[in-house]
Amino acid sequence: MRITSNIPDDIARDVKTYAENKNQSVSSVIAEAIKYYISEKTKRELGMKVLALAGKTRVSRDIHEELDRGRKNADDRT
Repeated sequence: MRITSNIPDDIARDVKTYAENKNQSVSSVIAEAIKYYISEKTKRELGMKVLALAGKTRVSRDIHEELDRGRKNADDRT
């Protein structure tokens, strides 16, 4: 798919230089960068949702004992 976008000249030069140094096309470098950006942005947004939810849950006062029991049970299975 073709998408037309305008970017600052200095960024365009950096992308072209990077692409040449990596023996890649400018299109593949831009596609890889956008894919990476979207992936990282999504991870951060999901992480923030998890943290927000974690703040709204109640943690057992016996959490350390429960974790220890879980570890012992996992060790017994191996």
